[in-house]
Amino acid sequence: MLRIATTPAIWMNEDDTQLDARVSAESLLTEVAEFGYEGVEDGRALPQDAAALKDALGDKLALAAAYHGTNLLQLSVEEEREALKDVVERMKLVGCTTLILREVSNAIFSSDVPMSKRPTLSAEDWDSFGLKLEQLATALADQGITAVYQPYAGTVVHTPEEVDKLMMETGPNLFLLFDTAQVYVGGGEPTQVLTRHLPRVRHVHLGDVRVRPLTKARMSDQTWKEAVRNGIFTLPGDKDGSVDFRTVVNLLTASNYEGWLTVTAGLDPERANIAEAQRLAYRTVASLAGRSQQAA
Repeated sequence: MLRIATTPAIWMNEDDTQLDARVSAESLLTEVAEFGYEGVEDGRALPQDAAALKDALGDKLALAAAYHGTNLLQLSVEEEREALKDVVERMKLVGCTTLILREVSNAIFSSDVPMSKRPTLSAEDWDSFGLKLEQLATALADQGITAVYQPYAGTVVHTPEEVDKLMMETGPNLFLLFDTAQVYVGGGEPTQVLTRHLPRVRHVHLGDVRVRPLTKARMSDQTWKEAVRNGIFTLPGDKDGSVDFRTVVNLLTASNYEGWLTVTAGLDPERANIAEAQRLAYRTVASLAGRSQQAA
């Protein structure tokens, strides 16, 4: 069954803390439920205390996924497991079983470094990195946690070729977070990348991309923070978006994917009407998932 979630990062960006709608967790979660969403991913806008988070989610919302930035290019697997202890404990207390991983040890997505200067891995680094990721994912699986890796702008895994390499270097316990917007800005065609890796997909992010600001960002070699502030990302339903969500959802449905579809995008709260965009995004995704009667 497809379930639809969103993320508090749309109100309070995780990479650029200046993008902040300054809403309370209570207000944010109330809106999320009113829009029709069944779940919400973790983020800085939500209570960090597990008991408080569980109370805030109540009976209407589930925690669709938690997040952890790995530092496996610098740390051992044991050190990373130690760093994850509190994250995993908090997940268990609120009934969340999906953990999003992303290597951040040398990432530039929250820095003032131009997007062209993003880090890459050598062949030797790939061997070690893939092994460590799989070992970490195996340890998480032993605790009932599904690890999904998110290719992401400004990190060592972003382009379609890097996604292919990641999938070859890992398995069977590390899965893929398929993110339409990140695939697009990474130079890939989302439906093609999804088709190649459908068996490994265990979590999905549905975000859209505006081509004109993206082209401008690339030509002027902006930082990722600048690109986000200038509107490269948007939510499903925006007429200026470029992602073929219908085909994406059809591919997932045909493959019997059962999991979350999380609506997400990096938006500037001062330039976007978040409530309006969220309502439209929910209606769009619910309709594509065959659940238009539930749309808010």
